Amino acid sequence: MGDFMLFGLPVSFGTMIYQAIIFTVLVFILKKLVFKKLVDILDKRKEHIENQLQLTEKYKVDAKKKLEESVAILKQAKIDARELMKRSEKESNVIILDAKEEAKQIRKKAKEEAFPSHSRSYPQNTQIKGA
Repeated sequence: MGDFMLFGLPVSFGTMIYQAIIFTVLVFILKKLVFKKLVDILDKRKEHIENQLQLTEKYKVDAKKKLEESVAILKQAKIDARELMKRSEKESNVIILDAKEEAKQIRKKAKEEAFPSHSRSYPQNTQIKGA
C-alpha cells in the first residue's frame, strides 16, 4: 500500500509529493488573490478604528472643557443670584422702613385732623361742670 510507515500509518511517497504541490499552489493562489485583499481590509479597519479612537479622545477633551466652562458659569450664576438676593433684601428693607415712616406720618396727620390740638382753649360756658 504505502512506501513507508509513519506512526503506524502507511504513507505513500507519491501522494505526499502530490499533496505538497497542491498545498503550495493553493497557498500561492490565496496569497496573490485573497491575502492581499484581506490584509488591505484589515489595514483599513485598523485605520478606521484608530481614527475613531482619536475622535473619541478629542470629543472627550472637548466635553471636559465644556463641563468646566459650565461649572464656572454655574458658580458665577450662583454668586450673582446671592448678590441679587442680598441687594433686593436690602432694598425691600428700605422700602418697608419708608412705608412704616410714611404710615406713621399719615397716622399722625390723621390724628391731628381728627383731634384738634389740646392747646385750644374752650370757652368757660361750654365746659362740663362736675367732671
